[in-house]
Amino acid sequence: MCRGRTARAARRLLAEKQGLAAILSLGPDEAVEIAREPLDSVRPLLEPDRVAGVDDQLRRLEASQARLVGLLDGEYPPLLRQIPDPPVFLFVRGTALAADQGVAMVGSRRPTRAGLEAARELAGALAREGVNVVSGLALGIDGAAHRAALEASGRTTAVLGSGVDVIYPFEHGPLAAEVIRHGALVSEFPMGTGPMPHHFPIRNRLIAGLVPLVVVVEAAERSGSLITARHAADFGRDVAAVPGTIVAAHAAGSNALLKDGAILVRSVEDVLAELPGSVGYGAGRASSSAGAAAGPDPALGDDARLVLAALDFVDPRDTDTLVAATGLDAARLSGALVLLELDGLAEPLPGATFVRRKGRG
Repeated sequence: MCRGRTARAARRLLAEKQGLAAILSLGPDEAVEIAREPLDSVRPLLEPDRVAGVDDQLRRLEASQARLVGLLDGEYPPLLRQIPDPPVFLFVRGTALAADQGVAMVGSRRPTRAGLEAARELAGALAREGVNVVSGLALGIDGAAHRAALEASGRTTAVLGSGVDVIYPFEHGPLAAEVIRHGALVSEFPMGTGPMPHHFPIRNRLIAGLVPLVVVVEAAERSGSLITARHAADFGRDVAAVPGTIVAAHAAGSNALLKDGAILVRSVEDVLAELPGSVGYGAGRASSSAGAAAGPDPALGDDARLVLAALDFVDPRDTDTLVAATGLDAARLSGALVLLELDGLAEPLPGATFVRRKGRG
């Protein structure tokens, strides 16, 4: 229930003490020293029984069959821990949070028919591949993505800009009930919190933090979807977009993302190809893992084999890093990278970085 400086204090105390009981046993002076925040911000963490509304929160949790998932819990999403200010607790309704990484799909609340069809096709195909589809339960693209994942007997996670017991928009109540049965509703807002305009940029930050890849289907130049994309870029996550017609305002934002270097999405294969790792993403993804273990192709030249060994399947490497790792000069490195790209073994990414890809079969 605490935000701002108190939330920062809680994160620092948890990082140091690795447990709630240990925090509650601290004296005020020691807690202030560890938290590096003033006593007024730290005190609520040491005296939670004095925080107004705690009993009401407990009642609402029980009535909604919701639960708290803390920053140190095994169920807490690993990727979310990596963002600069992860929530200390998540409020969750539904099944256990997905242990694997998913894909976020966001877009317009007033999409075109083509946009809805794209969202449904992509989300359904991702769900059939075992990918958790993450979105915001909003009207339009969000709702279409959740429904398509459910119709494909897949898993979906809805991140709310309200408490998990306050479904918004109201007409998505039945959809939320289905999400609870086959996935999870997630929020960092306390139980009973209503949907306020300033909550949704915070919600969008959570969507971006949960996944390695955000796909924007349709977005105007000023939209919440672009806020999600900006958060994803800030967190070092990939951003992808479905292209739209150049004469329609509803696609201006998503097209601008593509101009700025977002990954072009023409089919689900374009999305699956960008997911880090391979486990749980179908036979094609598993074969990618096997290719990683096979080692460099002996037919490659020495320079190309050096560069290939220095590339990673997940973390992009820039040219300075590759020069340092291989000992090659810039000209030889460039030539080796061209050969690897032509062979389908390396892929250039925005920012003059490169990742390794599956080799020839």
